Amino acid sequence: MLKTERKKLILEELRKHKVVSLEKLVGLLDTSESTVRRDLDELESENKLRRVHGGAELPHSLQEEETIQEKSVKNLQEKKLIAQKASSLIKEKDVIFVDAGSTTAFLIKELERKDITVVTNSIHHAVQLVDKQIPTVIIGGGVKMTTDASIGGVALNQINQLHFDRAFIGMNGVDEGYFTTPDMEEGAVKRAILENAKQTYVLADSSKIGQSCFAKVAPIKRAIVITSKGHELLPAIKEKTEVIEV
Repeated sequence: MLKTERKKLILEELRKHKVVSLEKLVGLLDTSESTVRRDLDELESENKLRRVHGGAELPHSLQEEETIQEKSVKNLQEKKLIAQKASSLIKEKDVIFVDAGSTTAFLIKELERKDITVVTNSIHHAVQLVDKQIPTVIIGGGVKMTTDASIGGVALNQINQLHFDRAFIGMNGVDEGYFTTPDMEEGAVKRAILENAKQTYVLADSSKIGQSCFAKVAPIKRAIVITSKGHELLPAIKEKTEVIEV
């Protein structure tokens, strides 16, 4: 098969599914992994796709963000493993902050102990925590419909009056310089959480590593990253902060 035909098929597959694995492309194109990798590299250099760990996805704009429903069906096994690791770090009598998000939603499922207090800016998280009879504090403010997160001045004021032993936050972009998110208001809330916690952990599946979004939250050194093993950018990130691989 000619290179132009292969590249056309790759883009057609991406338009259908938005994300495609290297393994699937090798089978679809009936060619070697190294050939597919070269094709993906060329298409990325033409800004037609974005390479991610184990495959590729359609490029996105800096301010584009998927809804919580779209995120909740992606990379489920990765998110579960990340959440299990995060849960193991929580100690007796901890006051923890659990940010709104699809990866942190898995952390809520992992929480069973009643000897902690959980502060959250997610209505859905709060409902599940109350069902589990875990002491819960909910942050108020305007709710961002796509991510289920409380944002704005009210949320910021409340967070800035509190203090947390540990914070677990989600992030859209984690590169070797900064944690980033598409929305400035949500970025401000994440920054406030980070500034009021003794220790912050960013829970990020492999699709977030190497991503860069519109609003900077904080330099990478400000939090420990919990993510999946094997991403090619992790050695560069490890030079600036601790990374826990699962």
